[in-house]
Amino acid sequence: MVKKLLSNKTFNLVLFCTLSFLAGGINGFLGTGGGIIFIYTLSNLTKNEQKDNFPTTLCATIPISLIALISYARNGNVDFDFSKGLIVPCALGGLLGAILVDKLKVKWLNTIFALLVIYSGTCMILR
Repeated sequence: MVKKLLSNKTFNLVLFCTLSFLAGGINGFLGTGGGIIFIYTLSNLTKNEQKDNFPTTLCATIPISLIALISYARNGNVDFDFSKGLIVPCALGGLLGAILVDKLKVKWLNTIFALLVIYSGTCMILR
């Protein structure tokens, strides 16, 4: 039954749109996390490897994050002075990560991704 549903293009489109809406909501609500849902969704629906879905996920999460940022800024919840100091190190980290994604085997990328998700979840539960 599940296999038949997943082979249905209309079902996949509805599932993808629903999960995308959920990812956008989580990203806007928590400030992060939507990308994890996108990676999982794209990896399962497209059967691509996770590393091939990272750029697509970034294309989706950048506008989501920008819209959420504007909303937070309108309410006075953004510390732009502090954020300015994060731009260069974060950009350099993003560049390094994008370079490493092509150098590492998929097995390592999947392991690192899973460990980060587990670590983040554990930290949030223990706080």
